[in-house]
Amino acid sequence: MKKMTNWKRWMSLALALALCLMSSGALAAGGWSVPSKNSGGSSGYSSSGSYSTTAELIDDLATRSGPSTEYSGCGSYKMKGQTVTVLSRAFDKGGVLWVEVEFSYGGGYRRAWTGAKRLNISSSKLEKLPEDYFYALGNGTITATAAPRFGPGSFYSTYGDRNFYRGDRVVVIAEVNGYYLTECYQNDGSILRSWVSTSNIQLD
Repeated sequence: MKKMTNWKRWMSLALALALCLMSSGALAAGGWSVPSKNSGGSSGYSSSGSYSTTAELIDDLATRSGPSTEYSGCGSYKMKGQTVTVLSRAFDKGGVLWVEVEFSYGGGYRRAWTGAKRLNISSSKLEKLPEDYFYALGNGTITATAAPRFGPGSFYSTYGDRNFYRGDRVVVIAEVNGYYLTECYQNDGSILRSWVSTSNIQLD
């Protein structure tokens, strides 16, 4: 499998954060500021590609909101032996392969990222998965208190311990089913990737 090179992406992220902090002098209303990746060129998002598959978990499911340890944790689930839907794949800057999975938990659906090593999935199926990438559609401002969701729809669970507040700033990656896929920094320095209703974000 060909490894995707991400150095430019992560360098762009660090530079954008530094510029954001210098220009604002403070974090956004909720304590979060905006990261930016691949800020030039046309927009695109591959995680909603047409191919998906299922796979059995060979370990409990430890998850993050995006495909690296720089993203925030979003739960560990005792689901060894259960089956999840696999939507996309991505390599982090260290060459570790991550997969985006969807599963039902606690009465709602969730999309999250986990290491591919936790799944019983063949190389041929991994090869067919769309590779996660994006060029940001732009920056946006939260216009009213909103609960970030695990996926683009009201049937996806919310992050129960996190909220956006009026004035918070986010990067908008994609729009699906009336929801924006967003990224922002949290107080602990991790990046939260989540879905927010388009009615709660004003694009710049």
